[in-house]
Amino acid sequence: MHALLLTITKYSYLGIFVALGLGILGLPFPDETLIAFVGFLVYEGKLSYLYAFAVCFVGSASGVTLGYILGRTLGNRLIKRYSAKLNVSPDRIQDARKFYVRYGKFALFAGYFIPGVRHLTAIFAGSSIMPYPVFATFAYSGAALWTIVFMNLGFFLGEKWHRVSAYSNRYIIPFVLVVTVFLVIAFYWKATGGNENEHDRQK
Repeated sequence: MHALLLTITKYSYLGIFVALGLGILGLPFPDETLIAFVGFLVYEGKLSYLYAFAVCFVGSASGVTLGYILGRTLGNRLIKRYSAKLNVSPDRIQDARKFYVRYGKFALFAGYFIPGVRHLTAIFAGSSIMPYPVFATFAYSGAALWTIVFMNLGFFLGEKWHRVSAYSNRYIIPFVLVVTVFLVIAFYWKATGGNENEHDRQK
């Protein structure tokens, strides 16, 4: 971890882009901690907020897009090979698959905030042949929100930026899960309510 942060400090925006792209794709990098560290570097005046946000977002979006492409072309074979090479347990893959199946496109949005899920949702989306516009809408908006949340946490925590993991586990992940469930229910209610209203009008 220390070596990774030194690399980020040395290579600045290029290092951030590469680390986040590979981290989202599945390499064992502490992504939230990395983005919080970027926020801390902004706090210290070593990086520009706008440039840092843009690089974090593009790096994350690039990683998740590559995951989608690989999932679309290689499908379940990739998931099996992925789990073996990156030491991802079958239980974690099963949990991520259940989360994706249960919440669908919302899993792409919320999955960024859940370690072990964000690395797999794009692959599941690709292997299930989700249309790219739908994938892009939810995956990229999730990447933007994820970047904003953890960059700002790192910025406002300042010297205590390393405590971001504790805040994430205690507050952010439960909040995101609750919001995701609420959105799923709201969209489902709207869809079924809209269909019923249309049916009533036809009568």
